Amino acid sequence: MKKLLSMIFVVAMALVIVSCGSGGSSDDTVSTAKGDSLFGNFTAQTISGDKVDQTVFSGKKLTMINVWATFCSPCINEMPELGEISKEYADKGFQLIGIPADVTDNNGGLDKDMVAKAKKIVKQTKASYMHILPSTDLINAKLSDVSSVPETFFVDEEGDQIGQSYVGARSKSEWKKIIDELLKSVE
Repeated sequence: MKKLLSMIFVVAMALVIVSCGSGGSSDDTVSTAKGDSLFGNFTAQTISGDKVDQTVFSGKKLTMINVWATFCSPCINEMPELGEISKEYADKGFQLIGIPADVTDNNGGLDKDMVAKAKKIVKQTKASYMHILPSTDLINAKLSDVSSVPETFFVDEEGDQIGQSYVGARSKSEWKKIIDELLKSVE
């Protein structure tokens, strides 16, 4: 089972490497209807080592989940603005979570060197929002479906996806427009 999961993750990461998206457009979306539960029950840890589970979404009307990679320039370039957005919307029932997709080894465990690289990027970009490291639960629930980075999607406080997935980086103003619309839809 571990070999199968590892193989699926390796293939998914190969696709991610080939398709690192630099710019998003309205065509760069993947449609998903509200109510599609993405995460169910999961456990993982943050980049700083704290344990988290599905309750991380509780109490927030909207969570933006940005899947990124350490090799992806567009991912890294948008992180400072994502950090600003996280702070600006913190009092509106919104949170932002980053997931560095390329920090696991071939066995599904965490690669300490890649985690260190991800931590360095987070610090350099001042992306002080929460970053969750991929666990087997997260890979099985959603990350195995990610075909390029950055890929961003939104969930409600139950972990159900709201709207569509967005492939590619976007400007701060584009993200704010999307977030404002989605916040209205969950009120």
